[in-house]
Amino acid sequence: MQVRPRGWPGLSCCVAALLWTAQAWAEQNPADSGPCSRVQGRPCVALVLGGGGARGGAHVAVLRQLEAQQIPVDLIVGTSIGAFVGGLYAQGKTPAEIERLLLQLPWNEGFRDRVDRDEVPVRRKEQRDQFPINLDLGVGPEGLRVPKGILHGQAMAALLQQAYGLVPELGSFDQLAVPFRAVATDLTNREAVVLSQGNLLHAVQASMSIPGVVRPMQLQNHLLVDGGVANNLPVSVAKALGAERIIAVSIDAPLLSGKELNSAMAITEQLTNFLVAEVVSSQLALLGPDDVLIRPELRSVGTLDFDKMPQAIAAGQTAVIAVRNQLGRLSQPARHAQWQQQRRQAPATIELAAVTLENRTGLADALLLQRLDVPLAQPVSLQTLQQGVRRIYGLDTLERVSSTLQLDASGQQRLLLRAEPKSWGPAYLDFRFQLEDDFENTHNYQLAASHLSTGLSPYGASLQNVLALGTDKQLASTLYWPLGLSGFFTELHAEQSRTVFALEDEAGRSGGELNQRELALSAALGWEPIDPLQLSVGVQRRDGRFRLPAVLAGALLFDSLPYLRRGSLWQLSYDTLDSRSFPSRGMRLEANWQHLNDDYLDNRSQSQTYGVQAQAARQWQSHILRGRLRFERADGADNLVELDQFSLGGLLNLSGYPKNFLFGSEIQFASLVYQYQLPESRLSLFKAPFYLGTSLERGLVRQSRFSAMRDVQADDWIWAGSIFAGWDSPLGPLYLGYGQAESDASEQPYRFYLSLGQTF
Repeated sequence: MQVRPRGWPGLSCCVAALLWTAQAWAEQNPADSGPCSRVQGRPCVALVLGGGGARGGAHVAVLRQLEAQQIPVDLIVGTSIGAFVGGLYAQGKTPAEIERLLLQLPWNEGFRDRVDRDEVPVRRKEQRDQFPINLDLGVGPEGLRVPKGILHGQAMAALLQQAYGLVPELGSFDQLAVPFRAVATDLTNREAVVLSQGNLLHAVQASMSIPGVVRPMQLQNHLLVDGGVANNLPVSVAKALGAERIIAVSIDAPLLSGKELNSAMAITEQLTNFLVAEVVSSQLALLGPDDVLIRPELRSVGTLDFDKMPQAIAAGQTAVIAVRNQLGRLSQPARHAQWQQQRRQAPATIELAAVTLENRTGLADALLLQRLDVPLAQPVSLQTLQQGVRRIYGLDTLERVSSTLQLDASGQQRLLLRAEPKSWGPAYLDFRFQLEDDFENTHNYQLAASHLSTGLSPYGASLQNVLALGTDKQLASTLYWPLGLSGFFTELHAEQSRTVFALEDEAGRSGGELNQRELALSAALGWEPIDPLQLSVGVQRRDGRFRLPAVLAGALLFDSLPYLRRGSLWQLSYDTLDSRSFPSRGMRLEANWQHLNDDYLDNRSQSQTYGVQAQAARQWQSHILRGRLRFERADGADNLVELDQFSLGGLLNLSGYPKNFLFGSEIQFASLVYQYQLPESRLSLFKAPFYLGTSLERGLVRQSRFSAMRDVQADDWIWAGSIFAGWDSPLGPLYLGYGQAESDASEQPYRFYLSLGQTF
């Protein structure tokens, strides 16, 4: 893929640096004698397809014209997108099928390696939600480590498999309907490498791996990146394989005009274009008078403008029509008809005799095979196979999971599954930054870091340590230990925390802060029968203290409330939401029950708390509707003071009031949110959509002795609503909104909100 990014800073610099040092390049001669040696009685015709990203749509128009003029092709050589299109045609797909793929493939998904939230286990969902700044930095004794590319190539591999289907590993690409070669670049010596055998998908992916963006491919003892770095129009490769007639399609980026050279980035891009053009010019010089050169006018189509594929196809059609007379000299109706009869497609299903696992991860083979869950001796579809691979990748500790079909000596099909750990692991740093401001009395912030150590056992044990500083503080450690393949696990948790409730009276005046400090210890036994579901039961001990502001201390006759709580805890979580912040599909259900023995103020009593939260979302095109229900209650007939405090207030949580404005021993809450998703770029490295939305909310809070500042009756239901703009940013959900509520609990039930990193 020739690189001419539009609005992608740094990509041109990366490729330019590689090309600047490439004063000379050389092709590695293929080991075979060449497919042209089998062509008798006529010239061997080779189709050479150059790199150029989205401009590769022009290649389809050329293929369509070749078939219209009944021109047989004996060899296809492609670079980057040329390898992608050429490989499909060599495999046996028709130009119409290839065009449909180019227009319908979700190209943006090929540049997003992260597994969707609804495809990972509940535990990993919670970790992602808590630490949305997912830098995935490796950390160890040698310091910080980073990936070899922004992308690992997992999503690109899935995209290629979606296009190519189920294809076996080949001893030679001459076994395809049309002999095929893909050109990649060896990153260690800047030489062009001709790929002629093995896994067709791997060869095409290596030829398309943009250096610095997609992790290099390790193939045939070479570290490979995009073939456009060394040879963007591999005419010389076709000549070396014996081709006597060349049809070359050049789609490299045009040079920028003087008016376009208006920035340092544009100048760097021009330098890249010069260097690529120099190599392409040397290849064009190899063309003879009997060869055909096709150069579509594609100035308006950038390398990453995959939404402009129709324009590229149209430009290719115009260019190929201009040379149809030259192409006519290569027409061979009889040979073309014979080839059409030999054209074959990849099967829709396969039957596997066995699965061979090449496991480099340290995880148990049985665990990976359990998550693959592909039956033997039964028809298996591409979708089933891809889902199994994604389940393995969803463990989120693997860099690549690849599958290759192989034929054994008896002709049976076997699946070779390769699993590679993250090369910068097994310990990672992620972060969270939270900011909440209502431009009145509420100003909360927090900066937190998570250190996650993985691979502590063959079944995925992990240790997570968390440090959070700011308005609320936290120091926590959680050990998660799966018990084999049973789905059961044990968990130990220790946490020291400080939580602040900012108080405000009905007139909007600050009433100080209610502080809670607590040391919590717990041990639990849990069960995860399927990824979205987790159940657990455990014991806990919570040793803490409330410090009351003067206004509450005067009403309650004490300013400090130490307590000790011990008891049992039951929890259930079911979560299929695709996003916690801006969900568009799925549902989430949480239920918990606690039975506690409480010691405080020389009083001993028992209490129980229980709660249910449910959320669901549905999308129709750009319109999203999501609903939320919440019920939490604490019961303790002998309690002098309710130690469990639940709160409402804040954006989308009884909008119009400050955060935690209403708190007590019982809350009931319901909301309905409509949001409109604004159009986003079709191709980006991460999903970061913008939204406009509005909400309707209703809530009730049963007052406790801690809420002496407000005069709200136990059965007072409060209506509220909001309008907001939201962005699912790389730093976490960002909201700017306005909320208004009924004035039952406040003389000022309206305010603006700015929120970053909070989930609702």
